[in-house]
Amino acid sequence: MRGAGVLVLVLLAYSSLATGAECPRIAIVIDDLGFQDELDDAVMAMDYRVAVAIIPEAPAARRLARLAGRQQRDVLIHLPLAGLYHDNCQPALTCIGTHWSAERMRAHLADALDRVEGAVGINNHQGSRFTANEQAVRNLVTAIDHLGRERGQALFVLDSRTSPTTLLEHKALLAGLKANRRHVFLDHSNEPEHIQQAWFDLLALARSGGSAIAIGHPRINTIRFLEQTLPELESTGIRLVTLSSLVNQRLLPGQPNEAGSYLPAP
Repeated sequence: MRGAGVLVLVLLAYSSLATGAECPRIAIVIDDLGFQDELDDAVMAMDYRVAVAIIPEAPAARRLARLAGRQQRDVLIHLPLAGLYHDNCQPALTCIGTHWSAERMRAHLADALDRVEGAVGINNHQGSRFTANEQAVRNLVTAIDHLGRERGQALFVLDSRTSPTTLLEHKALLAGLKANRRHVFLDHSNEPEHIQQAWFDLLALARSGGSAIAIGHPRINTIRFLEQTLPELESTGIRLVTLSSLVNQRLLPGQPNEAGSYLPAP
């Protein structure tokens, strides 16, 4: 009887481990940090597993990057790229153009890394025109690869997917970089009910595919929603994980290729 009891305990333990391994996972990135101190600080007060994407030319970029480092939080360079119909490249930001050489892009990225110290990856800010241009994307991927080799630590790519024509994730993976994609925009609409529906979409995608990545922004309704929702997440059977822990994963069989709604091309 004692042997049978031990066997039951071993089987139960194995079952629990298997269930944990299969637990759906989500990662969250908050974009556009560096311009709104009060809202940015509210984001930085969230669970450290919430990644932040900082615009390198933002006034608070260096401060927020240093704070993220102390928190052991994933920080990304939120890289402005040329948009399709409009963008905020001039006079506010410097957007990498489709005509730039790979070397010019590398120099620009090196400056961005100096401003966003400790960045582990890059995701695009706007960029619907840029990310659809094969040569431009190839040059950017080359620049990211070369810069990672120079500093002895590879940078991963998160494709924000502001347009269905984007090539960024695909070209990064072909070049051997670590890459993944955004599946859901939490706050394409700022209305609370729309944020909640986007959240439900995110959880459904995680359950069906094993994992999913969401992007949000430093807006009061988004922050309030996450502050209320994240503490209860694990009770739904889904875990919040760091973005870097998902970045090696490709889409699983059966997971939709075009998950979530695209933003109108900027």
